[in-house]
Parts: sequence; structure tokens; C-alpha cells
Amino acid sequence: MDPGILTSDDWLIRLQALRIMWTCLVLAFVAATSLVIAHAVIPSAIDSGTINEKYKKFRLPLYLTGAGAFFADVILFLYALSLATGIISDIYPTFWQ
Repeated sequence: MDPGILTSDDWLIRLQALRIMWTCLVLAFVAATSLVIAHAVIPSAIDSGTINEKYKKFRLPLYLTGAGAFFADVILFLYALSLATGIISDIYPTFWQ
């Protein structure tokens, strides 16, 4: 079984999908960090007296940033997945038969 030849358009689609997946990784870290800080670190630090009560105002923007990054991550990942479907079947067309 010989692998199929990828054209330059195929390589561009794969490159775009890979770049989007790297962006998804960065967005996942942004979402996780902001949600952990907003939901765990700030309330705990305020309750223990480590930081002042005025830092409570940063929770809402951190929640919005985390939620926005999460939803953008999901949407971009689904788009990248739609670009990358059929990679193996494009390269090895008779593999699944």
C-alpha cells in the first residue's frame, strides 16, 4: 500500500489546523489560570487576610476572561478538528478497506 501524495493545499490545511490547535492549548492555559485565580485563590486569600477586600473586584473580569477563553477554545478546537478530519484516509486511502 503506497501512501497518497499530499498537495501544497493539503499541507496548508494541515498547517492551519496545527496552528489552531496550538492556539487552543494557549487558550486552555488562559482559561484554567484565570478561573482558578477567580474561584480559588482570591477568595481564599481574602478569607485568610493575605490580601485586602478590594481585590474581590477582580473576580468578575477573571471569570469572564476564563469563560470567554474556554468557549473560544471549544469553538476553535471543533473548527481545527473539522479541518483535520480524514488525514489518515487522505494519506492512506486504502487503509480502511
